[in-house]
Amino acid sequence: MKKSSKKNVDIFVILFIALSLLIANMAMASADDAESKVKQVFEQIESSLTNLKTTNQFTKSNIRDELNKSLLPEVNIKFFSSKVLSKNLQKVPEELREEFSTELSKQLINTYSNMLSKYDNEKITIGQGSLSKSGKIAMVNVTIVGESATNKAVVKLLKSNEDVWQFFDIVVEGISLLDSKQAEINSSFNKLGAEGTLQRIKELNIRSINAS
Repeated sequence: MKKSSKKNVDIFVILFIALSLLIANMAMASADDAESKVKQVFEQIESSLTNLKTTNQFTKSNIRDELNKSLLPEVNIKFFSSKVLSKNLQKVPEELREEFSTELSKQLINTYSNMLSKYDNEKITIGQGSLSKSGKIAMVNVTIVGESATNKAVVKLLKSNEDVWQFFDIVVEGISLLDSKQAEINSSFNKLGAEGTLQRIKELNIRSINAS
């Protein structure tokens, strides 16, 4: 009887170890998928920027066009918008929520266009990725090496219901783009309310396009 009990315990231990290894392998594969997505998108962006420079077409307008093609489709705009709006989401009338998402996505691309307009052939290297405890969020390290400086960044991605990794934030030298936008929106809502904030975002987007 004792031998049987010991045998059962051994089987449970083996099953537990096997299950743990399986989960670890699944997590590693999932993190690898997130790394691959970041590498694919950044390589495309880097190639586009290099091409614009070599053809003397390196303008904010052209950078924006490239980002709309290569980056925007990979961003989870709904999640990004809801996180940016945060507690203010409940203050936005239902009929304005889609318009907020549209304008915030434009502002996101305009912000990246401004950042990348300073691109000077820096080398972008994709590092290791890690997962949150839930496995739904991935953080992928990025190193940007230039002639005079090296910057560290972390790209954050959310796994969709279709198991596709989508971008929602980038943290450069400890500063989160999403958190910065959230602070701006909070301040604007306190002063202007929902409709006033939406109008302000529209005006800023138009100003960015006209300045290209």
